[in-house]
Amino acid sequence: MNNKSFLQKLENLPVAILPTMVGALTLANVYAGMGYTWIKHITSWTAIVILLVYLTKIIFHFDTVKKEYSNTVPASLYAGFTMITMILGSYFYNASPILGKTLWFTGLILHAIHILIFTYRNVVKGVNMQTFVPSWFVTYNGIMVSTVVGGVMNEPLIGKIVVFYGIAVLTIIMPFMIYRLTKHEIKDPVFHTQAILLAPSSLCLVSYFNFIKEPNAIIVYYLYVLVIAAFLFILWRLPKFFSFDFHPGFAGLTFPMAIGIVASTKMSGYLIAQGYETAGNIVNQLAGVQTYVTTMLIGYILLRFFILFKDSYKKSSEEKAA
Repeated sequence: MNNKSFLQKLENLPVAILPTMVGALTLANVYAGMGYTWIKHITSWTAIVILLVYLTKIIFHFDTVKKEYSNTVPASLYAGFTMITMILGSYFYNASPILGKTLWFTGLILHAIHILIFTYRNVVKGVNMQTFVPSWFVTYNGIMVSTVVGGVMNEPLIGKIVVFYGIAVLTIIMPFMIYRLTKHEIKDPVFHTQAILLAPSSLCLVSYFNFIKEPNAIIVYYLYVLVIAAFLFILWRLPKFFSFDFHPGFAGLTFPMAIGIVASTKMSGYLIAQGYETAGNIVNQLAGVQTYVTTMLIGYILLRFFILFKDSYKKSSEEKAA
């Protein structure tokens, strides 16, 4: 009976938990870089459980998943599934290169297929301005998780293709997205997707540093200006974001903030290597501020997701008892 109840509850598992775990994994990698490897292991195994649980939802509630995937915003967030897969590929690579690369490559291919389906449904068949929101970047630039974590995969050609695709798609979509956000109202259920604006530029910058041996300074500064602008925008918007009662849309504050830390860390190293030590140290301190703020945000949002699931499960048990 409990197993059946659990399977029934899975039908309502929000897709937003997927990009939230991508954010948690990225933040865990930041802490691992500081020497706190236990955090990376705990978060990675938690992500494995979440991924398996969501796979169970896909299998047992396929009609519900199909319905979610037919709606633009939830569909864009389903990219979180493939992003987790790619990150876990890098996690397992040291223990088993074959398993690691298989997971990484599977996530990459599935994400590419997802981009094609999403583009056909939401661009080729016509753009709906109400659903044209920053969560689109989860789909279009999320594939760059493969180049953020994929250095060990030794696939330089694939990496460079993904990097230049990502920079191109960011440059194409961002002006239209800014126009949309300034000229058209963004509805409350998707309000928090605005925080995702920090993700694409950060992904592009980190990936560019990872796969391009001699970075072009113009591209580097162009991308980091976008990173800083988006980070300041999120800080400005934080009071408004937290004026809402908690809902799964808060996931928009997770991964973008986490990958922003990595972007600042990489930028700091680049500036110091170029001889701009003071500027590099300032950016490094900014990365510390980002880590502090992001830890609070992701910790809070993960806790609220846990409470949400616990309360719904408790409510289900009470209804059965009654």
